[in-house]
Amino acid sequence: MCSICKPILMDFSEKHLEVRCPLRISSYCSHCADYGHLTKDCPAKPSRLFTEPIYVEQLLSPSDLEEYKITSRTLLPKIIREEPPHLLEIEDNDKVIAAYLAARSIKLQQKPSKNRKISSKTLSIRYTFEEYAKLNKMRVVYMK
Repeated sequence: MCSICKPILMDFSEKHLEVRCPLRISSYCSHCADYGHLTKDCPAKPSRLFTEPIYVEQLLSPSDLEEYKITSRTLLPKIIREEPPHLLEIEDNDKVIAAYLAARSIKLQQKPSKNRKISSKTLSIRYTFEEYAKLNKMRVVYMK
């Protein structure tokens, strides 16, 4: 038994070298089309240039390119992936929000209120919290 198959094939009692390990021989790499290692462990990984298409014509089969005599190279449009907004999940409770702000030493901002039914302190806590989230490019989700 060798160091490759010892943790996996515990009851395999045949002694062998690592070069002739049945577990190692059974693993196949699709990058280099060779047995002996997995794709994630391949020492000859192809570069990104060969794994991602650059031209529209790379998406067509070679037989179609020959049949229709396509020789042009049309660049694929670059897709700029925006980072998804970070979520800031917090309990829908003014005390929890105030504690969150206090833990980060954030002072409350006053927001002019037109609605007299909600207290001005509640408005300023939520306003400050939402402004903090905007500055840090986060989206607020109130949990119940």
